[in-house]
Amino acid sequence: MKLVLQFLLLAGLLWMPLSWADEKAMDFLKRMNYAAGNLNYDGIFVHIDGHTVDTLRVIHKAENNTVLERLYALNGNPREVIRDAENVWCFMPERKMGHAGMRSDKKTGFPGFMVNNLKDLEKNYILSSGDEERIANRQAASLKILPRDAYRYGYQLWGDIETGLLLKSALIDASSNVIEQYMFAFIDIGGEISDTELQPITRMDKLEWSNDKSPPSNTPISESSWQFDSLPAGYHLVNVMRRSMPMSNNQIEHMVLSDGLAGVSVFIQQVETPSTDVSLDSMGAVHAYTRIVDGRLVTAIGEVPAAAVKMIGNSLAKKH
Repeated sequence: MKLVLQFLLLAGLLWMPLSWADEKAMDFLKRMNYAAGNLNYDGIFVHIDGHTVDTLRVIHKAENNTVLERLYALNGNPREVIRDAENVWCFMPERKMGHAGMRSDKKTGFPGFMVNNLKDLEKNYILSSGDEERIANRQAASLKILPRDAYRYGYQLWGDIETGLLLKSALIDASSNVIEQYMFAFIDIGGEISDTELQPITRMDKLEWSNDKSPPSNTPISESSWQFDSLPAGYHLVNVMRRSMPMSNNQIEHMVLSDGLAGVSVFIQQVETPSTDVSLDSMGAVHAYTRIVDGRLVTAIGEVPAAAVKMIGNSLAKKH
């Protein structure tokens, strides 16, 4: 079950209030948004999730309105993610496995924090600016984004004052506890990045890919036969596609919802012997809610509170 949830989360990630906000905070958030998709950088960062600490290197290149990227784990099992112009390739050589998926947005990449709709953000979040801090030997300004309800997490962000690039991020729950965070320990911003620096260490032909040793197919769906009867405030459907499961010919429908900041993926899969069980699982800040609807296994998963995936999962229904 954990492996399935990891895949569903991975598939979802390939896609992720300001009436009281001061003008300085909003302007700096806009700079962060711009920097995420328009700057070159090469850095090493630490990711902390509960008792797990991972160190990774990221090489990030902005070219022709597209983000090209390579992430590589520096501790534990060798893991690697490559974002080229069209796809995201995930290498897990210790399992001799690889996953691939079509990119939903050519300008997104690490750090992954990007507000899709600043205008509507004020309906669901409160934003304020904070103090400065030194991170990765650079001066950073902080800002806090707090949710207005229980259907999304809060964030505390630290952006490089010179460039606006996000240097540290903390995910905050309703009790103001830090659930998950990452922080750069070293970063070089603005340098030239060659194409060779973006190539994977592991050869693709050495891995068993998810669909007959090749990347799975992903087909956009213009009209789904499913709908949501009700959604948490601010969430709306942004994409629908059909994709294949890893190491299987089974097809699943993938629906992506967002409030402009938080994101939830809903997967709909045909199953031979549907169970009536309903389950709620978690992996750190990520929650997954599963139920059976009209003989289909429905899984709502995202880096959001449990209340959000439960409401979204329960509201999905077949169109009549």
